[in-house]
Amino acid sequence: MSLEIDFEGVKFKNPFWIGSGPTSGTGDKIVQALKAGWGGVVIKTVGDSIVRKGVRPMYAAMRNSNKDLVVFENIELITEDNLETWDKYIKMVNREIPNAPIVFSIMGSSDISEWSKLARWSEDHGANLIELNFGCPHGEPEKRSGAYISQHPDLVYDYTKEVVQSVGVPVISKLSPNVTDITEIAKNAERAGAKAVSAINTVSCLMGMDIEREMLSPPVFGYTTYGGLSGPGVKPIGLRAVSSISKNTKLTISGIGGISSWQNAIEYIMCGATSVQVVTDTVMHGFNQIKSWTEGMEDYLKRHNYGSLEEIKGKVVPNIREYSYLETLIAERDSIDDEMKKIREA
Repeated sequence: MSLEIDFEGVKFKNPFWIGSGPTSGTGDKIVQALKAGWGGVVIKTVGDSIVRKGVRPMYAAMRNSNKDLVVFENIELITEDNLETWDKYIKMVNREIPNAPIVFSIMGSSDISEWSKLARWSEDHGANLIELNFGCPHGEPEKRSGAYISQHPDLVYDYTKEVVQSVGVPVISKLSPNVTDITEIAKNAERAGAKAVSAINTVSCLMGMDIEREMLSPPVFGYTTYGGLSGPGVKPIGLRAVSSISKNTKLTISGIGGISSWQNAIEYIMCGATSVQVVTDTVMHGFNQIKSWTEGMEDYLKRHNYGSLEEIKGKVVPNIREYSYLETLIAERDSIDDEMKKIREA
């Protein structure tokens, strides 16, 4: 039983990717993840003029009464390392794992030319796929980058087109859920030449506070900022986005949001995703869960007599209908019930 996927012509041994974030932020971590068995890694987003020093603490978590994670917040920005350091990371990864299955994630400033420069740098360093980070909900939107781009369909079109015309490899636009209609944003990426989208980036949030100390979380010298929400609680938002994009575009999709088991990955694939990206679960548990996840997915396919993941991709999407369709179903059922009642009473 093979879990291999074809993502716009690039082969991955399984659909599980480490998403762009703290667990893909150095060469050592990328190698560790791939050796553990992950299908691919999206490197922590690289930049140039917008690289900034991170603040500490940068994480906060919400748990239920059983101490299980519900949601996780980060106020982390893109990589703190410059392109020269990433040049060393990429060379080290390729020494350890020749032709490593990594996706390059980039984010430039509001200067559109910076995006094409970063894309060409990525292609020169062996990128087979380039992901455009249009989704970071904090840190850069006030500078007209990150989620600011994702919230403006015309900018998604312009920046995507700029990169598509600058490189020869497939481009993935990573989209923010902090919009009115993510599907319309995805359509603009498609019109601009993107072959794929990643959805969703984190949800803009304010985690909460310690009301006794009147302390916001995460506290940075008593202050905080709006962050990005991830973890199990955002999965329904991610599934909604992926299924809607699948219904309304021809884009290949990398599903993201709240994936903490192989079952969650199956849900995303049935909603139209080809690959899935995981960050929060790897922050919490490391990389070794991938063995049980791939075994669980293989067993699932075998039990249900599927030969590949392609056979289940988008399987449930036709069953997602407008509310009026459900009303019709109920009306038809009620009509049948009335007829059966009349027959019984006759």
